[in-house]
Amino acid sequence: MGAVYRAIPRADIVLGIIALLFAAVSWLLVTLTVHEHPIEYVSLAVLATGVALAVFIRRTRPVPAFVLTCALFGGMALTAQLSPIYLSVPPILIFAPISLMAVTEYAQSWWWGPAGLMVGIVESLGSPAIRTENYKWSMAYHIVVLSAAFIWGSRRRAVRIAHDRELEAARTGERNRIAAELHDVLGHTLAAVRAQASMGLVVAERRGESTAEVLRTVADISKDALGDVRHLVGLLRDGHDGTASADSFTDLRDTVRRARAAGITVRDDLPSDETLTAWQRAWPAATRLAVLRVVREAVTNVIKHAGPAATMTVAVTLESGECVAIVENVGVVPHNLDAGRGLAGLRERMASVGGTLDVAATGSGVRLAARLPVGARDAEPAEHW
Repeated sequence: MGAVYRAIPRADIVLGIIALLFAAVSWLLVTLTVHEHPIEYVSLAVLATGVALAVFIRRTRPVPAFVLTCALFGGMALTAQLSPIYLSVPPILIFAPISLMAVTEYAQSWWWGPAGLMVGIVESLGSPAIRTENYKWSMAYHIVVLSAAFIWGSRRRAVRIAHDRELEAARTGERNRIAAELHDVLGHTLAAVRAQASMGLVVAERRGESTAEVLRTVADISKDALGDVRHLVGLLRDGHDGTASADSFTDLRDTVRRARAAGITVRDDLPSDETLTAWQRAWPAATRLAVLRVVREAVTNVIKHAGPAATMTVAVTLESGECVAIVENVGVVPHNLDAGRGLAGLRERMASVGGTLDVAATGSGVRLAARLPVGARDAEPAEHW
């Protein structure tokens, strides 16, 4: 976990200004003691100014700021010990725990916090605040203050790491969702384009038939694929939730049409256009998209794997408040139905809307059955469907 802020936060600017004011107090002492031990007081003032400047970068550059602060406070401790007189306690010492909090919370490596605590306690032995007559009380005070700063910084670090993990999990989920969308949208259309192009080559070789209809189908499929891609890119740019889709239930008939154009014999049991339009209005976007994607994926798999002599049945019905989509084919059966990512993505999608997906070999082909509950987006009665 690196530095979180690229620019200096306002809070650090304010703290830095306050620290400079504290350093100014040390310079004021220099003017008041110009004839008495000026070297010691000038040294403290210079060191205090350095500590104040380090406050400005305590979060943008936590490790360099902390190392510099430790070195400067070490210089103060050495000056205090070598001074023949007792030096007054510089107010800049209050920024020692503040620096420790920053490095504990923001340093990339976790061990900077415990190491900083140990260094702070050791340097406290030579602090100007330690007096012989109240040595134990002063040391206890330093240990308590530094320990509290370390604990507070550690707690904030844990909260920040947990937040970063949640953000990363959200980003990963979004990337997976986009990958599933691209697979579902483009996998079907590109497979259909390939099938149509192959058919066009066969027809062209025969030279006795026109290839215009085949090429027109290829153009239509490509146009739809481009529209789907534009929609997905729009979701990324606009920050939509990804559940809405430019697709509609009329795409079910287009999917069946494309399968027939690819040479597959298809028997469909789809609702009427009026019923599909009613479903489009009443069903939630996530449910609509799940139905469309499961039918597309199943038809794509038939086109890709079942062979040119395959037959297929596509049925979408409403039973007891559940949408049931069944795609069954007779043709070549893949050796491993779950080898690809498509079915895994469909299962995740169905689970996200409370549905189930069953895929099984029937001996002569493959049967895919999806069931998902239908929750009306608006409070429309069932007879409106």
